[in-house]
Amino acid sequence: MKKKHFLHTFFVTGCLLVSSFLFSQSIKITGTVIADNGRPVPYSSVSLISLEDTSKIYGDLTDEKGNFSIDVIPGEYEITVDQVGFESYFDQKSLFESTSLGNMEIRLAGKELEEVIVQGTAPIYRVELDKKIYDVTQDLTARGGTLSDVMQNVPSLSVDVDGTVSLRGNDNVKILIDGKPSAMLGISDTGEALKMIPADMVERIEVVTNASARYEASGTAGIINIITKKNKKAGITGSIEVLGGTPQLYGTNINLGYGKKKWNWFANAGLRYSKSEGENSYLYSKFNPLGDEISRSLQNGTREREGTGFNFSTGFNFNFNENNSLTTSVGYRTSRRNGLGITNYDDIFPIKAYSQRKETQHNNEHGIDGSLNFTHNFLKKGNVLTVDGNFNYTTDDSNSDIYDSKLGKSLNNNNRTGFMIKSDYVLPFKEGSQLEAGVRADYSKTKTDFSLNETDGSGIWTINPGYTDKTHYEENILSAYIQYGNKFGDFSFLAGLREETSFIKVKSDKENSSITKDYTDLFPTLHLNYNFSEKSQLQVSYSRRVNRPRSRMLIPYKNLSDNRNTFQGNPDLDPSYTDSYELGFNIQNRVWGITPSVYYQRTNNPFQRITLSDASGNLNTMPVNLGYENRYGGELSYTINPFQWWRIFGEINLFQYENFGENTYTDVITGIEKTEDLAKKGFTWRTRLNMTLKIPTLFNLQLQGSYSSPRKMGQNEMKEMYGLNVGISKDVLKGKGTILLNVQDVFNSRKMKQETFGENFYQYSEMQWRPRQITLSFTYRFNRDLKNGKSNKRNRPQQDGNNNNFDLEEIETQLPPS
Repeated sequence: MKKKHFLHTFFVTGCLLVSSFLFSQSIKITGTVIADNGRPVPYSSVSLISLEDTSKIYGDLTDEKGNFSIDVIPGEYEITVDQVGFESYFDQKSLFESTSLGNMEIRLAGKELEEVIVQGTAPIYRVELDKKIYDVTQDLTARGGTLSDVMQNVPSLSVDVDGTVSLRGNDNVKILIDGKPSAMLGISDTGEALKMIPADMVERIEVVTNASARYEASGTAGIINIITKKNKKAGITGSIEVLGGTPQLYGTNINLGYGKKKWNWFANAGLRYSKSEGENSYLYSKFNPLGDEISRSLQNGTREREGTGFNFSTGFNFNFNENNSLTTSVGYRTSRRNGLGITNYDDIFPIKAYSQRKETQHNNEHGIDGSLNFTHNFLKKGNVLTVDGNFNYTTDDSNSDIYDSKLGKSLNNNNRTGFMIKSDYVLPFKEGSQLEAGVRADYSKTKTDFSLNETDGSGIWTINPGYTDKTHYEENILSAYIQYGNKFGDFSFLAGLREETSFIKVKSDKENSSITKDYTDLFPTLHLNYNFSEKSQLQVSYSRRVNRPRSRMLIPYKNLSDNRNTFQGNPDLDPSYTDSYELGFNIQNRVWGITPSVYYQRTNNPFQRITLSDASGNLNTMPVNLGYENRYGGELSYTINPFQWWRIFGEINLFQYENFGENTYTDVITGIEKTEDLAKKGFTWRTRLNMTLKIPTLFNLQLQGSYSSPRKMGQNEMKEMYGLNVGISKDVLKGKGTILLNVQDVFNSRKMKQETFGENFYQYSEMQWRPRQITLSFTYRFNRDLKNGKSNKRNRPQQDGNNNNFDLEEIETQLPPS
């Protein structure tokens, strides 16, 4: 243990010593704003918003000759120019050294011009070699839906009917909001929390499969970073959305922003009510040691869910001067959910019997989080110091009334407290070369108090000790990293090393036990990049990552939603480790782009869910560490824009998997210890296609379809799943308003079908979380310049030298990243 503390202290001290040498300067961006007649346009508002961190915004007003000069941190930027009476200018550029943008032409606004220009829009999907970026604002099929609905459309991601998110078929993903942990993601059921976050609060989703050492090492599949909307334009900007649908759905979302030269404020709020009904069914057979079927039963049920959710976030950014800025934000989430579950049990043989179980559930959840960021730019080019802090607190209380052979009342109260603090430094040496280091501390504590009281109808209530306990889960992680990158001509590399020391404690009052798990790990990363040309790149990457058991997987609590199919945690569960390798190629053209990649992942001690049957035929599932797993495959992402009004993007993901491991257990019938070989191998594939058609002056149409082939994992075999979403929108009120109709799961086909094979049982199950959803929404947008008291319209198309319309943003975002 002393050795681990020494290693951690040595590593952190080394990073701090390196950081003490850091000093940097920002780069200068200049340009001139001119009208279409070539004359300068004085006092125009020029804004540069960082695409990597939208809390960073820089701006200036042009002088009498239309010139401007802005100091910014090197990176990717969105550039806008606004002036009353002119169409807004829009562009995106990679700015890594002092640059002159030259003449930036804005044109007089006019009715005749509006009639002939085709409105341009950003691409819904953009691929970079180190991440995939999905623009939620361009997804018509998920508008009016939830963040869970959006996740189903993001390339490389898939969402089960119960809300579990997977990346390339692996559900061990790390989900962040604006790059940080958040109370918006709930305590133990992230999938349920995603269903309560309105899609309209999200700007884009970033998917990182092989992260650098800067990122925390948890999440063996990768990282999903959800970027929320933050309006940062000059004056007052924002939008208001109202929506309704069937099954019952009502809601409203508001996005506001107010910007000045040195500071800006933004806020998002969403209110949502929904009511729907899901269904499930099971076929269960039990066998004796000779393989003869000795019992069979059927089970089917419905679950009605009703929920009201409210989300609010607000933030403030202030630039003290060219070198120092401060950003702070706070968010609040509350939800109230009610449910009625009815389960019918039909025992066919050896004894025919029928029974029914009803359960009413009531759940209240509240969460608050706050974050603070300070950024300081030193004198040397590209050298930056950042300090970040984050705090979150969540409560999740539920109670149920159970009507079964015994009447029951259950309580399950949870609360979690967490905070994070970190600091990062970047030290460039010469052009293309830099050293980066940072330290971080994470702390979280989860308390769970659950109990079950029962009565046989006599009026006397007794506590069921098997379902009553108080548990405490604590997780402390101290980490530090260092990474170095350099560039030699067309070749560049980034090599890093991250150290994490974990202190985990699980305490159970019922068992009067306390389990402590302390371990120190090193996580190397390597990224190699070669540019064949401006439009084609090759990248090879490697990273080592860890999957730490979540609190729900460690706490030995049995759920009560179905007493014949239960799940409980395993306090002896250990972390699993994955070595991930990936080779990717990116080639982009003005009208098409492809990104093929191949990958291999080796996981030791992966989590597998093992299901065992008791003497009464009830099934209990528990996670265990089991052997090792190999996963390798290929992925192809592509975009095709045959015309300005027709866009296509899609992906195909094929992978082979091999699971090796054995599970030893005691047979409940014979009392004999048995060993079950759970080695599985198989091939599966997934594909997704999105097509958007823009008919000028009429409407926009979007189709999104997906298919997942069958797959095996441990004791389970999943059946195929497919679905189709459709969205159609129409702009009204001179482009200020949009009416949208979308249909989720047009053919009502998204159902999870699964077979489970045990040594002495077989089970087939089907589940549908939500039926087909139809939603109608209206959005109104506004952008008002307070200084002049007039509205600014934003049209993005530009013209080339031949007077042909083209979308400048579309071309820039299709170029390979710098």
